[in-house]
Amino acid sequence: MDYRIYSFTRKNGRSENQDYLFYEKKQFHENETIVTFGVCDGMGGMEHGNEISRLTAWTFCAYFSRIMTTALSKENVAVPSHMAMERILTDAVNAVQKTIRSYMEKHDINGGSTLTVGVINEKTLYIINAGDSPCYLINKKRGSMELISNIENCAYEGLKNGSFTDKTSSKFYAASSYLTNFIGCRRFREPKVQSYPVFKDDLILVGSDGLFGRLDDQEIFQDSIHISAVKLLEKIADHAADIGENDNQSGIVCKIMQS
Repeated sequence: MDYRIYSFTRKNGRSENQDYLFYEKKQFHENETIVTFGVCDGMGGMEHGNEISRLTAWTFCAYFSRIMTTALSKENVAVPSHMAMERILTDAVNAVQKTIRSYMEKHDINGGSTLTVGVINEKTLYIINAGDSPCYLINKKRGSMELISNIENCAYEGLKNGSFTDKTSSKFYAASSYLTNFIGCRRFREPKVQSYPVFKDDLILVGSDGLFGRLDDQEIFQDSIHISAVKLLEKIADHAADIGENDNQSGIVCKIMQS
């Protein structure tokens, strides 16, 4: 599979950037390459957000590589099965949570970080996340865009239980600032892995919540249609900032060139 990765990050209206992006290309077997990318968004207004987001990314990459290597060795295979990949990702995120939570308790830190990870193995995209950093899968040929990560905040949970019906209301936007799950929280909920086939010209768009601001899905989709992948992240960030977003803005676009 051939692909291109583009990234963008800026402080925007904040004094420091608490977002952290990561991208790795790992060759566990001579004929198989696994692509890993993601975003960590330090808890705004809480302690050591930039430190915790960075540590979350580093520990995920370390645990993923170790757990993947062990799994392939035990199964004596070059490529993990679908079920094996789900277990590997879940184990890696659980290990990150345990490590970050222990670190925060040891250093008396009250904070945390989101974690949204995409992994491409052969022609399948796997997504796992904790927190509210969105990931979209865009297919220009079909004219479709799907939110494929879970948004774990009070606003989206309110949509599920009927407390909110209007995503454009000021109350909904205010509630989106309160996360219900994230790396480092005391009552961590184990995330579920979701998987999707990917095809030539698909775009995988992942970013901190500040990247998208108050843009609705249709606005994000329209930007993805009319703007090249190289400039897409900056365009979305500028668009969100123009309507009032002042949080850190960071994201990654993965464009599938050949499936």
